[in-house]
Amino acid sequence: MTTVRQARAAALRFVDGHRDDLVELACRLVEAPSPNPPGDERAPAEVARQRLRELGFGDLEVVGPRPERVNLLCRHGAGRGPTLVLNGHLDTKPAGDLEAWDRDPHRAVVSEGTLFGLGAADMKGPCAALVYGLAAAAKSGADLHGRVELALTADEEDEAIDGVRYLVQEAGTRADAVLIAEPCGVEAAWDSIPLISRGYCGVRIRVTGTRMHSSVSDRVPVVNASLVASRLLAWLHDHLRLTHPPTELCRGGPTVTVGATLHGGEGLAFVPGQAEFTLDVRTLPGMSAERLGADLDAAIAEFQRIHPDGEITWTLVGGDRAWTPATRIDQAHPLVRAVSAAAGEVLGRVPPYGYFPGGTDAVWWQGWAGIPTLPALGPGLLGDCHMPNEHVEVEDLVRAAKLYAVTVLEYLGDPPSATP
Repeated sequence: MTTVRQARAAALRFVDGHRDDLVELACRLVEAPSPNPPGDERAPAEVARQRLRELGFGDLEVVGPRPERVNLLCRHGAGRGPTLVLNGHLDTKPAGDLEAWDRDPHRAVVSEGTLFGLGAADMKGPCAALVYGLAAAAKSGADLHGRVELALTADEEDEAIDGVRYLVQEAGTRADAVLIAEPCGVEAAWDSIPLISRGYCGVRIRVTGTRMHSSVSDRVPVVNASLVASRLLAWLHDHLRLTHPPTELCRGGPTVTVGATLHGGEGLAFVPGQAEFTLDVRTLPGMSAERLGADLDAAIAEFQRIHPDGEITWTLVGGDRAWTPATRIDQAHPLVRAVSAAAGEVLGRVPPYGYFPGGTDAVWWQGWAGIPTLPALGPGLLGDCHMPNEHVEVEDLVRAAKLYAVTVLEYLGDPPSATP
């Protein structure tokens, strides 16, 4: 019988022996465009499906609400223990201004140990690492006490209704734990193991003033909605304080981006009668939409006590995503212990526990389905995503595959440690 230690060593050798194949798969995924919007993951899903078949996996399934919205599932192992899901999304943000890129964003280029291309870090490179991490664990000789399921999903970057949300709400996907391979580095690669995924709230604030001919604004009383909105925007930046439970993992609390969008006026020759701006709020576990609304009402009321002109109203914006809750996995959870052990072996250190600044599909895995979810453990820096010249270090893709393989073996290779 292969021991867990022997299996770990075999898995690490497998990844080292398939380093070039891993990078080649990452390049092929980058070159299979899937910008969202409009949203069509068929091309990268087919690339991944073919590679998984070449690696010997037979239990493959493609599910989704429409033919172009593809979620690729690959299962390995028996059902006599817990199920661990390894998750990455196949869609990307659109490339945006092509002139801002140094090279074609849909052409993968490896230069001096770095992979460049749209989705290199977010998250086609990590998806390739998940494929080879799964393969390494499967071919390690370990007797897994449970099942691992690779879920390469759709629609994380836009409406988030056809990917993980579809799997847990419509397809009935369930598990005991989920690891999401989002890039977890902020200042440096692997600088934390995020236990928290911050939630999101979008707010639109509208100011109504006096819409009239601008030439008489010196003769009759008017309220310039754009001027009031600009004052309110600055006031909220300086004075809005959101109530939140303290957490040692995110000492800075929630973030509020004031003026994420800004619009005002009807054109020249008018006193602006309408102006509006939005707030982008990243929330913490324990916060609520009701409490946030009360905090916002209090700040606006204080502003209007000093600046009484104009009518101010606000609404949540973003449809079903106007409020998405933050999530947190317990530090004592077996998946966190498995990841920590894997990091110690692969990275030579265990990064401190922290938080993921943005939102992830943890909102559906854990926030909706109640499955404990590690919201991010992936190669690359979050700041290198959603921008021109997106890139990820090749060595970090290799480290990621090793991390995933060892995590699977730690979580499913020893029955006592694998019981949530």
